[in-house]
Amino acid sequence: MVERGMEVSRLASILGISRQAMSDKINGRSKISLLDAQKISEALNMTKDERDIIFFSELVKSEAT
Repeated sequence: MVERGMEVSRLASILGISRQAMSDKINGRSKISLLDAQKISEALNMTKDERDIIFFSELVKSEAT
């Protein structure tokens, strides 16, 4: 977000949620759905590799063990 110049409130608006709900997702207090990940990656113009590293690396690690 910071690298792309996006503020939490703007990203929350794109997802249609409150700033607090977005903050909870960013800080791991709430899960990010696949649809959220898609919307966030599009809003931040992420590459596929960036998206996968940010949203799926922990899932891959968890399933591999």
